[in-house]
Amino acid sequence: MHRWWIETLLALRALPFVGTKYTCPCCGWRLRAFTHGGKSLKTRYHGYCPRCNSKARHRRDWLYLAEKTNLFTDKLRVLHVSPKYALSRRFVNMPNLDYVGIGYDSRPNISMKVDLVAIPFASDSFDAIICIHTLEHIEDDRQAMRELFRVLKPGGWALISVPIQLDQKTLEDPTIVTPEDRQRVFGEEQHVRWYGYDLMDRLTASGFQVDLDLAQDIDQRARDKYGLLDDENVFFCRKLAANSELRQ
Repeated sequence: MHRWWIETLLALRALPFVGTKYTCPCCGWRLRAFTHGGKSLKTRYHGYCPRCNSKARHRRDWLYLAEKTNLFTDKLRVLHVSPKYALSRRFVNMPNLDYVGIGYDSRPNISMKVDLVAIPFASDSFDAIICIHTLEHIEDDRQAMRELFRVLKPGGWALISVPIQLDQKTLEDPTIVTPEDRQRVFGEEQHVRWYGYDLMDRLTASGFQVDLDLAQDIDQRARDKYGLLDDENVFFCRKLAANSELRQ
């Protein structure tokens, strides 16, 4: 679907939701409620923004990127893994970004189809990486993490978020293969694990220096204003210059 048509449909859907209760940081739209999603005009608590289709996780990540990174100020080459339209619709037009979107399908703003365990870019190619709710789909996630580390420049950073339960260890079982069983065990038909607190160990083993930014630490007023959830945690990963030769 052409981008102009997507934007037209979103704009039309957004009109009935104009209000003052919430603000979407991804598009700036002020709204009375979030939508259930798709073509539905039903409301849903902390659901989709009717104007840009952002989920709560995208609004959370946008705020983190805007407040705690140089994404909006510096000249950066950015790799966006499986980009969601709510974010990529803005990123692709930002003049300070050399934006590269990669994924498995033909959604808008994807430059090329890429297997994340074998990224076809040279080492030290990107200043920043955005990878939101993708690793839980990949069987060899450790190799994917090593690839993300490899293509990131020394001094660069990666924002990574996944479905996670911090009170338990990562749950995965390669014998669980049917969509029905994956839905039952991992929460979605295409997921191959539920991440736990040991995700930080996996990222660190790949070479990253990792900081965990907890959703529960966000001010309650901000959560209410932007329609945020309390379980969308951000792993902010850096590639230190001293570690640039590791894991490659």
